[in-house]
Amino acid sequence: MLLSATAPAWTLAVPADTPFDFYTLFYVLAFALNLALLVWEGWRRGYALRPWLVMLACTTLAFILGTKLLALTGPEWRGLLHTGHWPDSEARTVLGGALAGTLTLLALRRPFGFSWHVFDAFTLPMCAALVVQCVGCILTGCCFGETTAGGWGFTYPPDTLPYLVQAVQGQLPRGAAHSLPVHPTQLYSLLLCAAVGGVLLVTRRRPWPGGSQRLLHLGLLLTGRFLIEFWRNPAGEQAGSAVHVHAGLALKQVQWILLLLGPAVLALWAWRVWRRRTARPEIGPVHQPVGNLLAVVALLAATAWLGPVALVLPEVLVVKTLLLAVLVLEGGALLLGAAEAAARPARVALPLGLACTVFVLTSQTPAADTTSHQGREQYSTISGSLSAGSFERLQNTGGGGGCGGASQLLAYRHRYATGTLDASFTRLPGQDTDGDVHKAAATYGVRLHAGSDRQNLLLPDSISFGATSPRTTAILAINPYMCFDRKWVGLGYGLLLGNLGYHRVNFGDEQSNLDLQGALRLGRRETVYALAEYNFLGYGAANPQHRLGIGTGFGGTRWHLLGGAATAKNYEMRPNQSRWSGFVEAQGQFSERWQASTFFLLGNRYQQQAGLRLGYRLPGK
Repeated sequence: MLLSATAPAWTLAVPADTPFDFYTLFYVLAFALNLALLVWEGWRRGYALRPWLVMLACTTLAFILGTKLLALTGPEWRGLLHTGHWPDSEARTVLGGALAGTLTLLALRRPFGFSWHVFDAFTLPMCAALVVQCVGCILTGCCFGETTAGGWGFTYPPDTLPYLVQAVQGQLPRGAAHSLPVHPTQLYSLLLCAAVGGVLLVTRRRPWPGGSQRLLHLGLLLTGRFLIEFWRNPAGEQAGSAVHVHAGLALKQVQWILLLLGPAVLALWAWRVWRRRTARPEIGPVHQPVGNLLAVVALLAATAWLGPVALVLPEVLVVKTLLLAVLVLEGGALLLGAAEAAARPARVALPLGLACTVFVLTSQTPAADTTSHQGREQYSTISGSLSAGSFERLQNTGGGGGCGGASQLLAYRHRYATGTLDASFTRLPGQDTDGDVHKAAATYGVRLHAGSDRQNLLLPDSISFGATSPRTTAILAINPYMCFDRKWVGLGYGLLLGNLGYHRVNFGDEQSNLDLQGALRLGRRETVYALAEYNFLGYGAANPQHRLGIGTGFGGTRWHLLGGAATAKNYEMRPNQSRWSGFVEAQGQFSERWQASTFFLLGNRYQQQAGLRLGYRLPGK
């Protein structure tokens, strides 16, 4: 694939039988560049990351939908309104995306606490993204121009849109090697976006009121698009290509709209700049966890309704990445905050439940069936998890008790937050290269736990003990493990080394440094099974639980639900406290590669714990 200069035109030599989708490639690159620049722009302006990512997720989805809604035909609109099902159409127009994105910003700016300056943050990233997307349009042949007899144009090989349109219109002889030269309107658009970006760079430090750069940006792009439409072929126009004559002037529908909008937006920009010569200081957003989560819920509902027809896979990946980033940050903030204040399981479970729901509602790729294999397949999995919780125990105050022996046992509350990185390798049942038959799936892995434990001394009002400032210590541990799973039984065990947390039976003021781990499953995971675990450490090491539970796979291998009773280790507790809790753990494999799970304790305010894990399965063989 190359671009060469020949007389009388520039020729774009793209192999007619190429299987490569240039449009999708540059579409994804444009979105990635746009989001990366927007995240950087938000950081440069001092925006709080979580509300800024929510705003980006909302405007991105609105932009994607706007590009498609404005390109729908009349019958497609009627079908959408009457049936509620998205039409099977691949047409897009950036004008609809710009309109939908702007309206979304108008609706969400005030609720999320942004000033009018937030509109300006989107201008330069959008120009850069459009430049990248125009390259994809050039290589694909969409958005092409009218034929030209001059020495400046592009020619396209067979099976491209310009070639097919000219062949249908009878402009090409049978067997022509390439199309007639056409105006490079995609290149005109690229130069327009680059020029507008240059204007914005030159004027970005002007003391204009908030939103002025956005108005200038839109006004210049709309006006430039109006001019480019004079050379653009109607067959390459996704919306408003029909010609209408008013007062003797023949223009396309889209040009009539642009003729009104372009000057109007530029006039509004000039009026705002003239009316307010000094800019008000920019105001950043504030953290609103409830508002952020409600926005994510709305996006999930919209994504679920749109289905796989409205959003192609790259668009799903973009939206899913943004939503997951928001949910992980909100869930992580609540989990880490739980280490500083008493955390109720329901409060922490909300973002964790949403984190699982986001995959369910936006997943388009079914999980691969791994229930039967001809050979012994293998794969690797990398996962990360967050865990937070609290517990109370009696422990020594530290130091000796003099002639009286050990120091007095007093009540302490521990609040902890940990992160875990888990890498594992799995070999599935089957026959290996030596001819040996293996009936069990074998998994070998290692977990790295890191976090902190904050302990507070709990004293009755009648006792004065001097200074009782909280003490924070680090948790850092390694946990090698292995598991063997057959159809009706599974066995796992592991070793724990490092600073594991304050759960020693004796010497409660010292951390545990060495412990063992074990698990036994009886029954089929696909139907019903019983599970017993000693030192469950799937999400963190600060306060391991011993668990007895009943689980089910709902007849398959993608979804698992486990519930039962959990007990803390046998450290000293106050007489009125119990070490027993209920627990629930949900797991799901939402695509061939991605999986997630969540776990939390229930019913015991002296033993609280919640965790979230996200895993990615590397390609196996």
